[in-house]
Amino acid sequence: MTMDDAFDQRLKAAFADAAAPMARESEADRFTKRVMDRLSNPDRKRVLILGGAGSTGSAIAGTQLEGLFGNINLPAEGLMANATFLMSPEVMAAGAMAIAVAAVAAILPRRLA
Repeated sequence: MTMDDAFDQRLKAAFADAAAPMARESEADRFTKRVMDRLSNPDRKRVLILGGAGSTGSAIAGTQLEGLFGNINLPAEGLMANATFLMSPEVMAAGAMAIAVAAVAAILPRRLA
């Protein structure tokens, strides 16, 4: 078997045929370029609207958490009674929101990478 047998010639022809479409710009390449251009130039108005909606939702969730935690009966005697002054509904709601923000801060950078 030599280097110039029929198989090698068919293989070279197949690679040449496969490389030909890559030489001209296709619809997929134009679409990819358009998407990459839009990603590099984000729409600020959309970001502000989504951020405002998220902030409004978190404010409403915080007020609802205060009502939810306000219905918890804390013990009046024993070791837990010494710490109940630290567990007002506002403090528990702030703690829950802090845990949610910490979870987003820990997960989001991994999702973007």
